Amino acid sequence: MRRRLLLVLLPLLTVLLGALEVPLAQTYAASLTQNLFNNQIEDAQRFAAKADRVLRDDLPIPGALKTELQRHTDTYGAKVTLVDVDEEVLLSTGAWNYETKAAWTRALVGDSRAPSPTAWPWRSGPMVVAATIGPVNDVTGAVVIEAPTSSVRAEIGWRIAVLAVAGLGVLGLTTALCVLPLAGWLLRPVYDLSSTAARLTGGELGARASETGGPHELRMLAGAFNRMAESLVAALQRQRAFVADASHELRNPLGTLRLRIEGLAGKVTGRGEHELRLALVEADRLAAIVDRLLELARAEATAAERVDFDLAALTAACVSSWKPALQAVGSVLRLQAPDQAWSHGPPEAVAYALDVLLDNARKFAPGSPVDVRVQVLDAYVELLVRDHGSGLEATEISLVSQRFWRSPRHRAIQGTGLGLATSRALIEAGGGSLEVVSGDCGLTVALRLAPATGARLARPDSAA
Repeated sequence: MRRRLLLVLLPLLTVLLGALEVPLAQTYAASLTQNLFNNQIEDAQRFAAKADRVLRDDLPIPGALKTELQRHTDTYGAKVTLVDVDEEVLLSTGAWNYETKAAWTRALVGDSRAPSPTAWPWRSGPMVVAATIGPVNDVTGAVVIEAPTSSVRAEIGWRIAVLAVAGLGVLGLTTALCVLPLAGWLLRPVYDLSSTAARLTGGELGARASETGGPHELRMLAGAFNRMAESLVAALQRQRAFVADASHELRNPLGTLRLRIEGLAGKVTGRGEHELRLALVEADRLAAIVDRLLELARAEATAAERVDFDLAALTAACVSSWKPALQAVGSVLRLQAPDQAWSHGPPEAVAYALDVLLDNARKFAPGSPVDVRVQVLDAYVELLVRDHGSGLEATEISLVSQRFWRSPRHRAIQGTGLGLATSRALIEAGGGSLEVVSGDCGLTVALRLAPATGARLARPDSAA
């Protein structure tokens, strides 16, 4: 937007300076051209006065006049041509041309002060002036001077260059002292709004835009933005509080319900005993969903808080805690990571997602190796979790991120269908991405985060 303001203001300033400088340049050029014209007319009239008696008495051109005309040409570079009333050239100090002939033709009929065009630097050609010899009612001839204009054109060009440089200086000074501060004053609230929005996106829920400084309309916009932010933060907090409170409040009734169902054991027989066992399974499933909602509420509370953290250290800690559980089902957990892998994102959400992925590997690929790899790439830091189980069908990959979705092949395995979908939502809310890929053998989940914003450097990959 700053460029757009400059594109609007700078042309206006340029037009204003042009409106001031162009007339001044025209005045300079017209003045210098007129001075040259006047000087040449004076010389032509002086020569005409000296040639009047010679032509009137039909005498030969005296040597003194020839010498004076030649000296004038040698000194000023101006060619002088003398003609009689019959347009016969009596004397010329240089070759004459069509313009010279047109000038003496006008002079012989009494028009000896025809205006000369302005000697602009981009024009070429001499200035041609003529003077009538004798009075208007008794013309005996004409004197034509063809004067070079190179020196005048150079002077005019130099003055135009000075004006242009001065104009650029004024334009630059005005831009530095007026235009840029004005643009900054206009755009400062916009930049503040952009920065505040970025901080809110990064999890700083208390960030608010400044409502002081800048135009009145932008201050009003900042106030409206702050009220919107407060409303959204309040709604988010109410939603989180509701999930946490509801999950917490459901625990006690669920526990009581399970105890009452267990208390019916031995009191029912036959088909009722089978239904009792199914009721206990559903109660456990409901309790697992409530526990997962509590975990989700805690993870969402910190998912938007992006900080620099060592992904390699966090992954190593999670792998260490999950090794016994995977060994219990016959799986080997293998970790490959650099000594450090600093990334920027929500560490709580990453830990939550890694727990979900390792738990899924334990439940859906028991007995198969599980590979965990951390690698630092140019654009991001990547965490890969791969099991060697049966994986998913190609048509199921697009459904795996839906909440409460479970593969028909895994209906008998305990689960809620929330873990992977919730992990993706939390990671994406923290500025990262989570991608699920099913290969020929097993399932691979790639979790990608931005590199650290600080000056920390990750070392090359090495086996941990």
